[in-house]
Amino acid sequence: MNRLAAFLSLVLLCPILLPRPAWAADVAARAVTIPTPEHPVEAQLFSAPGTGKRPAVILLHGRQGLDRFPGYYEQFARAVAGAGMDAYLLSYYDGTEKEQANAEDKTVRQAFFAGRVKAWSQLVHAVVTEALARKECSGSIGLLGFSQGGFLATAVAGQDPRITALAVFYGGIPGLYRDSITHLPPLLALHGDADTVVPLSEGQALVALGRKLGQPAELAVFPGAGHGFSKGPDAAKAQQLTLAFLRQYLLPARQ
Repeated sequence: MNRLAAFLSLVLLCPILLPRPAWAADVAARAVTIPTPEHPVEAQLFSAPGTGKRPAVILLHGRQGLDRFPGYYEQFARAVAGAGMDAYLLSYYDGTEKEQANAEDKTVRQAFFAGRVKAWSQLVHAVVTEALARKECSGSIGLLGFSQGGFLATAVAGQDPRITALAVFYGGIPGLYRDSITHLPPLLALHGDADTVVPLSEGQALVALGRKLGQPAELAVFPGAGHGFSKGPDAAKAQQLTLAFLRQYLLPARQ
C-alpha cells in the first residue's frame, strides 16, 4: 500500500486525526473580484481562521453551476477553511454558458465543453495567480473539482505546475488533454461505482495517469453510489477523505 493510500485508510479508521473544522458560524465569506483574460470573476473567499500564512483551495462546480447545490458547495468551502486552508468558491460561467453547458443533447454538451475548456482553464489560472499574490498565501494551491469541474481541474493541473494537490469528484481526463498531460500533482479521485453519467472507468483512467506520471494517486470508490453524492454517509466520508488529503499535501508540516 502506498503512502497516500495508507494515510487515507488511517483517516477513516481514526477520524480524530483531522482537526474539527470551524463550521459556518466561525468561517466568514467575503466577495472578491478577480481579473481574468475574458472577464472579471466574482468569487466568495472563505478565509481560514488565524493570521498566519496558509494554502488556498479553488472549488470548481459541476455542469449545473453553483446555484444548483449552493448549500453543498458553501458547506464544503467552509469545511476547507475550517481545516486551515482558504477556499475560493466561484463560477467559471459567463452570460448564457450555463444554459449551453446544460443542453439536452449530450453530444452538444460535450462539444460545448470541448470548445470552452481552454478558456475556462485560463480563467482558473488567473484565480491561481490572484490567490498566490495574497500576502497570507503560503504558496501551496489545491484544486477541488466536481464532475465537469473535475475535468476542468484536471486540465488546469495538467498545465499549471503551481498546483500542489488535485481532488476530483466523479470526473476524469478531458478528451482534448488525454495525450498532452505530462505532469499532475498528487491526486485523489472519488467516484461511485454505479455512476452512469461519468463512468467509474474515467476516474480509474485519471488515477492510472497520475501514477504513470510518478505522483501519488488514489481512487476512493463508493459502492452503489451514482453521480453526485452530496448527502448522507457517502458525502460525509468523501469530505473527510478530501480534507485529509488536502491537508496532507498542502499543510505537510501540520500533520
